[in-house]
Amino acid sequence: QQDKAIVTGRPQQMVLYIEDNAANLRLVEAMLRYLPHVKLISATHGEFGLELARRYKPEVILLDIHLPGIDGYGVLEALKTDPITRDIPVIALSADAMSIDIERGLQAGFIQYLTKPVKMDALREAIGRYL
Repeated sequence: QQDKAIVTGRPQQMVLYIEDNAANLRLVEAMLRYLPHVKLISATHGEFGLELARRYKPEVILLDIHLPGIDGYGVLEALKTDPITRDIPVIALSADAMSIDIERGLQAGFIQYLTKPVKMDALREAIGRYL
């Protein structure tokens, strides 16, 4: 018996959110509910996030900076050095909102740096740019 997926309407596009804060995760889930073609998957720590990125190859990754274990910069570096995930656009979603933090994030290789609390329009525009 083989698994079969029946797709109707627009195909699903996947967004991975690596975030350890449940409230932040629920907020982004609620915001993305209004994008019916987007399927959100999530991980609460970097190692699992890397595993999901390799397995599902999402169109976009949203990545918190402050994670338990490997932090967001470590996750980004691992994503960028893996041939399977290196071309996936990664957007930082962080409470670190000083210009020096944003500059560091962009220099590290995030394609965009959004600050928390994230605004719905900014998040949807950022994700939509890469889908």
